[in-house]
Amino acid sequence: MIYSHEAEASVIGACILDPAQIDAVSDLVSLEDFYVEYHRAMWSGLQQLALSSSVDPVSLHELVSDYSEYYGGLQGLCEMARTTPASNNAKAYAAAVRDKALRRRLNIYLDEIGGQVGSPHTSLPDLIDKAQAKLASVIGQRAGTVQPVQSWLSSWVDELDARFNGEIDPMGLLFNIPELDAKTSGMHSEDLIVLGGESGMGKTVVAAHILDSVCLRQKKPAVMFQLEMRKEQVLSRVMGSYSGVKLDALKNPRRFMNSEGWSQVTAGVAAAKEAGLVIDDRPGLTPTQMRAAAKRWKEHYGELGCVIIDHAGIVQPDDKSIPREQQMAEVSKSSKILAKELGCPVILLAQINRENTKRGDKRPVMSDLRESASLEHNADMILFIYREAKHSPDCEYPGVAELIVAKQRDGEVGTVQVVCDLSRSQLKPATAENIANYQREFPRASVAPMEADKFAV
Repeated sequence: MIYSHEAEASVIGACILDPAQIDAVSDLVSLEDFYVEYHRAMWSGLQQLALSSSVDPVSLHELVSDYSEYYGGLQGLCEMARTTPASNNAKAYAAAVRDKALRRRLNIYLDEIGGQVGSPHTSLPDLIDKAQAKLASVIGQRAGTVQPVQSWLSSWVDELDARFNGEIDPMGLLFNIPELDAKTSGMHSEDLIVLGGESGMGKTVVAAHILDSVCLRQKKPAVMFQLEMRKEQVLSRVMGSYSGVKLDALKNPRRFMNSEGWSQVTAGVAAAKEAGLVIDDRPGLTPTQMRAAAKRWKEHYGELGCVIIDHAGIVQPDDKSIPREQQMAEVSKSSKILAKELGCPVILLAQINRENTKRGDKRPVMSDLRESASLEHNADMILFIYREAKHSPDCEYPGVAELIVAKQRDGEVGTVQVVCDLSRSQLKPATAENIANYQREFPRASVAPMEADKFAV
């Protein structure tokens, strides 16, 4: 097995000689990095003693005496400290321990993957995703990349000045809904955006609109993990959003498509050919598999505009034995980590529970999110879609939906009205013109065009 007994013993000995080294090397090694079992127990004991400022061989021996036959008791512990070359080299010893630990894990993972390569029951894409995830976990996070504020403060001031002078646009990726973009400054890198709503309320319509906006109009690559629908169904919704062609015509063109529709679809196809759009509809994906796939697509395109996960409730946990609430916490936490790793917004769709149906005002609030504690905590923005027509088909404005910004770390909350055309999977600003056009096409609504002025933005 790959390990260095001398390096592990030297870390322990250096910390006994100079307790200040415990904090110095804690960023470099963890308990699991020690291969020798009693070294692992000693490192745990040293960390306990450091809290009480009583690090000495006698105190440590009391904590790990169950292993005394392996290290030679108190005399052996003192000898370990005495034979340590130099206590001020503790970081170098720790780096060697860490290096051996990573090589050990890499060796284990390679053996594990290698054992599955020849199995005909293992899907090759799944095997590649698993291998990438394992390799990424070996690399991990490096504490050395973290620097004090003073080292990058000047660049922060320069960026602030550039924003003030108009040299940098503070707007992120556009939602392509002017009032919502004004309220949120768009979607920003490393943000986790939770998009919530009841089943059938229109979450996938919003997701398709975002893909249309980011990918087809702003020409940024995007990945959607679609765990509920087929990729062809998603693409139809994105094309409907972009072209304005009804979904019925895309589903049954022989019956419903006309020459104008074909022209619009052709334009949409041309835009899609130029876009880096990926729709991954493999069932049963776990957070680890999505992370590996998303990182692979970022390497392929060089960047990602956004990642969309539809939806949180059916993402398979990596550990299926943990309770449901912890599973949801794992999904939301991994989604936030993914946003930071990829440097792009991650939009996580989520169902709400049925508590809102018991209220007079059925508009969703954050507590309506299923297993909401982790989603509320990890989200940088929480956006709900609400259509009154879902509960009251005869309502005054059936074509109008509300996008409710319920949480925003760096901005205001509030509500934006949009025209939601489910027949095309399309969202438009709730201007008087757009509402009037909707009313003309769907005359069962009873509002007069002039009354739509109150929704104008």
